[in-house]
Amino acid sequence: MVNERPVKFACHRSLAVVLLAAVILAAASSNVRAQVLYGSITGNVQDQTHSGVPGAEVTITHADTGRVRTAVTNEAGRYDFSTVQTGTWTLKVSMPGFNEYEQKLTVALNAVTRADVHLQVGGVSESLTITSGSTLLQTDRAEVRAELPSKELEDLPTPVARNYQSLFGTLPGFSTPTNAHSVPTNPSRALQFNVNGTSASSNDIRIDGASQFDIWLPHITVYVPSLEAIETVNVVTNSFDAEQGLAGGAAINVQIKSGTNDYHGSGFWYNSNNGLMAKPFFLPQGERNPKYIVNQYGGTLGGPILKDKVFFFASYESTPERSFASTLADIPTTAMRNGDFSASDRPIYDPLTGNPDGTGRIPFPNNIIPQERIHPISRQIIDMMPAPTFDGVLTNNFYVGGVYQYDRSVLDSKVDWHVTDKLNMYGRFSVLRFEMLAPTLFGNELIGPAIAGGNSESAHGGTYGTTIAATYVFTPTLVVDGNFGYTRKDTASEQARLDENVGLDLLGIPGTNGTRRFEGGWPRIIIDGFADVGIPNNFMPYYRRDPQFQWAGNTNWTKGKHNLRFGGELAKQHMNQTQPEFPGAEFPAQGGFRFRGGVTSLSGGQSSNDYNSMASFLLGLPQQLGKILQVDEEYSTRMNFYSLYVRDQWQVLPDLTFSIGTRWEYFPMPTRADRGVERYDFVNNKMMVCGVGSVPTDCNVELSRSLLAPRIGLAYRIKEDFVIRAGYGITNDPFSLARPHRTNYPMLLPLNVEGANAFTPAGTFDAGIPPLLAPDVGNGIIDVPPQIAVNSVGDKLDRGYIQSWNLTVQRRLPFDLVGEVGYIATRSVRQLGYQDLNAGQVIGAGQAGRPYFATFGRTARTAMFTPIGHASYNALQLRLERRFSGGVAVNANYTWSKTMGVAGLSGSDNEPQVRALQYYHLNRALANIHIPHRFNLATIYELPFGPGKQLMTDGWGAKILGGWQLNTVLYAQSGTPFTVTANGNSLNLPSSTQVADLVKPEVEKLEGVGRGQSWFDPFAFAPVTEPRFGNSGFNTLLGPKQFNLDVGLFRTFKVTESVNLQFRAEGFNFTNTPHLANPGGNVSSMTLNTDGTIRALNGYTEITSTRNTGREGIDQRIFRFGLRVGF
Repeated sequence: MVNERPVKFACHRSLAVVLLAAVILAAASSNVRAQVLYGSITGNVQDQTHSGVPGAEVTITHADTGRVRTAVTNEAGRYDFSTVQTGTWTLKVSMPGFNEYEQKLTVALNAVTRADVHLQVGGVSESLTITSGSTLLQTDRAEVRAELPSKELEDLPTPVARNYQSLFGTLPGFSTPTNAHSVPTNPSRALQFNVNGTSASSNDIRIDGASQFDIWLPHITVYVPSLEAIETVNVVTNSFDAEQGLAGGAAINVQIKSGTNDYHGSGFWYNSNNGLMAKPFFLPQGERNPKYIVNQYGGTLGGPILKDKVFFFASYESTPERSFASTLADIPTTAMRNGDFSASDRPIYDPLTGNPDGTGRIPFPNNIIPQERIHPISRQIIDMMPAPTFDGVLTNNFYVGGVYQYDRSVLDSKVDWHVTDKLNMYGRFSVLRFEMLAPTLFGNELIGPAIAGGNSESAHGGTYGTTIAATYVFTPTLVVDGNFGYTRKDTASEQARLDENVGLDLLGIPGTNGTRRFEGGWPRIIIDGFADVGIPNNFMPYYRRDPQFQWAGNTNWTKGKHNLRFGGELAKQHMNQTQPEFPGAEFPAQGGFRFRGGVTSLSGGQSSNDYNSMASFLLGLPQQLGKILQVDEEYSTRMNFYSLYVRDQWQVLPDLTFSIGTRWEYFPMPTRADRGVERYDFVNNKMMVCGVGSVPTDCNVELSRSLLAPRIGLAYRIKEDFVIRAGYGITNDPFSLARPHRTNYPMLLPLNVEGANAFTPAGTFDAGIPPLLAPDVGNGIIDVPPQIAVNSVGDKLDRGYIQSWNLTVQRRLPFDLVGEVGYIATRSVRQLGYQDLNAGQVIGAGQAGRPYFATFGRTARTAMFTPIGHASYNALQLRLERRFSGGVAVNANYTWSKTMGVAGLSGSDNEPQVRALQYYHLNRALANIHIPHRFNLATIYELPFGPGKQLMTDGWGAKILGGWQLNTVLYAQSGTPFTVTANGNSLNLPSSTQVADLVKPEVEKLEGVGRGQSWFDPFAFAPVTEPRFGNSGFNTLLGPKQFNLDVGLFRTFKVTESVNLQFRAEGFNFTNTPHLANPGGNVSSMTLNTDGTIRALNGYTEITSTRNTGREGIDQRIFRFGLRVGF
């Protein structure tokens, strides 16, 4: 099949050479302060007078692999171990004349573990052993960070398919992670979230150093590993170290587990089903939950290949989902199919009579179309349709159901190799494979919309990722490390009958199908008021093959009180996609037709209804027709990123650490595989095809080559258990230019033909769709048709940046708790987004007010990708944390914050509501993601009964009460902002949103829920009837508060000394509290009686749905049961 060939990369031999070079470069690292892929240990060795002890021997031994590292304290008594594998280490310090010192330490990912040692005078044979607490202070870095270790990941309740990203909602500054996009577009079911008031596109998630950035959809990741495969997740949200770039919100690194000298593993099975569900809050009375079954099963195994030398780990997880989807749809009645429209209260007019403008027409006698006037193609399509379930009714007259299937399998594996005492390497390989079958309204013959929503019919594909990394210790003070990362996302989404030219060969409609497979299948048939026939959307099918590569190298040098780290990174992002989809285009590559009621109506007569639309279809007279042409079989985008950094961490005093550094970054213009991208000339209405003819490959776009990002931090240990930190840093806006340059004219050409007026057909089935030919690009500069939308950068792109700073106090408290109070702030300066320069600029002028209309006759969107505004976030964040020890883990945090910015369109933070430049200031408002208050609580509690516990260590009490564990995840937060809008007719300002007039001094909150119930006073606002903006502003009201409690109850049974069996019961939304969506906000939807009372709200002020909480649409309580074996 043409569209399933493998992606061709430059040269496999060259890639192998580069990969080998990257590994050799990587084979040079180990003593680096808190590297992103590792941790570090540092400290001061002092005697009883608090003087430094030079020349002391410091040894660390890894508990699981036996790896040993040795260093000697410098003249100030300081020691450093960097690029340290995470896990438990034993630290030993020895010096003649002093007692030997020993302490167990836990090294976390991308963190500094401080162990200051006070030696006691004594004999060589004497020793002192210290057991450190489970929760360590952050003593040497000023960043704001959090850790999700494996215990919390595996035991805290994670809904649906056990996605680790759902636990980001337990961390301060995070919004509730939400679902995004269809399964074929997001097969790993990655979640979308905002951090500290920044864009969802400014987060950077890596797995063992390899980027998981989705090039086309940068607000999600391309891969989510199995929960059982993750060792730890490190999250940094403010004042990043100079080594970390491409992140303005959160820099997140996921570490896959490694094998050890002992064999460890697990096996697991989980089940959720509709029998364990409560009924959805808005489910109509009398209806039951449909079939829903999700199983998840798999296992892990890790251990030695060669003891103390080579270790392996592997994890497999499979998640099959089966659910029954059903829907009611509108299809023509039996009478309508035979041309009988006598049930209509409005005449069906014969379009062959009267005048071209729709006047003077004569209705069909008795509203019945003669059989000979029914077009043969219409008859052919009608005959393929199933019969109505409820004949004689026009609305919801057809019931259909089918089984939705989604199968996903994930494999994560890792090999660690302790080559020599100086050289260590590891390699990771991960793969996801998926298949989806989604039943459609009319089945495979006639297709129609997917019953369950989303994409129709079938999808398949996978995601592949690897990391190769190494560290090499030249000397205890000079270490080099490097890594190579590769990730590729392949996905295909197809509808039925692609291998048939249904439109051209079966129906005989000229101009529909093309010669390529993605142009096969059904055309799109839209009949206003009825379910679509054929392809139900304008973006199917699609094939995406998007690989990305990263090479990174770092050097760490410790000299005296200074720890200098420097390095760089090269990243390459490729998009190779087949998807004939164009902004504003209604029809796919197979072509399409839209049938409206005006064709069989009378100009000046009664308005048309659904009967008129169906009559137009039976006559074979569409009011609109068209298609889209993708010129090349596959379009491509190439984006590179380069960075260098240097950072000095200075131990000014034994209790004061100062860090300063900067990054240099360069984001060149993207290119196609064989030339540059396209750039629109906003002055002359020309499209420049860069790299063709006289147009340079870089499109003559002026880009900054001096993007510096300074970072500074201070950590002061006031006491051993009391730290104050302050940090500041700049991150250049990481938004990739690959997304806005994915496609453009003339790569894709839409054709849209409409009738001369609402009453005139655009053509006929017999005439079909006119030919659509690609323009000759000639010397690289071509005219752009006025109806074709464009996205482009201008002749200069001034990339913005994100500032972040914090002032944080942290203290160790009794019961192994650590408390933290911090002021956290971010500023997004010149945030990149889309500014439609052809939006209406003059109130009341309509299309004539579009700047490009008068000059070039353009009415289409003409968007420049450019800085569109600023955003700010200020927060007080409080944390109380206890890492798991003694059977207890606690993570409680509270955030009080305010987020201001551009009031973007729904679901967007880079599309402003008001596009008219002189009124652009109206966009400044509370941001869509503003959450004033949020409290999170995550706990793990092993009941204190049974062997090894404090109470009932044996006997019947131990057998009954022993082995139980209770886990909870809770959040409570304020509502999110929404806007009360109004009809924009009086404003008549294309591409801008009208807000309502506030007519009462206060807006009373009524808190009604459901149809006909108002959440707020509907009379507090009024439509605007004058040519002006309303006075209420954007995002002035907050929606319903949110509360959620997830609970897990485990019971562990010891099978043998090393094998345990765990029964797990988990309840999500345990209190069955609905997470209500914001109310409808269009005041113009409300209709009133003549006496001013409400006739119908029509959605205004009503809440009729629940919000997206990252649970695949399951808002009601649901239980999950599982078994887990561990050894």
